[in-house]
This record gives sequence, structure tokens and C-alpha cells, in this order.
Amino acid sequence: MKNMKKIISAALAGIMLLPLAGCAFKKIERVRSKDFKNAIEEVFDEDDYGTYGDSIFVNDEHYAVNFTEFDDEDDARDTWEEALDNFDDMMDDHDFDGRTVRVDRDSYGYILFDGECEDSDFMGDRSYIYGGIFYVDDQYIAVVTDKDKDANRDNVDTILTAIGFPHP
Repeated sequence: MKNMKKIISAALAGIMLLPLAGCAFKKIERVRSKDFKNAIEEVFDEDDYGTYGDSIFVNDEHYAVNFTEFDDEDDARDTWEEALDNFDDMMDDHDFDGRTVRVDRDSYGYILFDGECEDSDFMGDRSYIYGGIFYVDDQYIAVVTDKDKDANRDNVDTILTAIGFPHP
């Protein structure tokens, strides 16, 4: 009887997690640069971001926001794999305390995170990180804050929702 209760409890817990898994592991689609600009303009002033070639980025001390469209899908994939390697090293070294989701498919992937970070190779010298890093086809996108404040997290969520990407 005790074993049956444990089995039923485990099954119910698994069923309750299914809606979360559906949201967290969704496929992401390419983003038009215009849509990315519009998304960051919901949070930042037009003067707060810059462009360089096929990149759009935010110049703010508490955010790492970047959209890069590469000429070649392999270049985007190489950048993504470097981020994955740094993330995996951080996790292997137990240098992160918080929540993460890691998805890596052939044509897209993302890492979502919310927590304390002790690894400068992953996101620089940030002790707290909230947001995500994304790869889809020939694009590499990062939307991250290092401030553990509701307003900062809300800004990251606003951008990610506007471009149709999952957030932590």
C-alpha cells in the first residue's frame, strides 16, 4: 500500500509538470531584426541600443541584449556551441545555483536561467543572471539582466514575449 501511494504521488507530480515542460521546451522561430528592435524599444529608448553590421545590442550596465544574424548558419551554430560549452562547464563545476532549462536541437536551441552564477566564463562577471541565450538557424540572441529586481526581470520577459521566445 505504501508503494502504491508513492507511485501515485510520483505520477501526479509528473502530470502537474507537463504544462511547464510544454512551455519550456517549445520550438523557437527566426526573428526579424525589425521585430527585435521593436521588442527592445518596448523597454529601452531608441538611444539605448546600437547596431553594428547585422547586430543589434543594448548599451546598459545591467543588461546583455544582443541580436546577431550571421551570413552562415555554421557561424551561428559555432557561437551557440561555445555558449553551450561554457554553460555545461559552469554546471559541471556547480558554479550556478538556480533554475535552468537547456534545449539543443539541430536548427535551434536555448538556455534559460535564473539564479546565482560564480563562473565568469559563462556571462562575464555577473553574480546573478536572469534571461536566456537563443540560437535559431543563422541567428544568435541573448537577453539577460544581472539585477535581481522585479523590474529588470520584467523587462527581459517583455522582450522575450514580444519576439515569441520562452523566458525563465
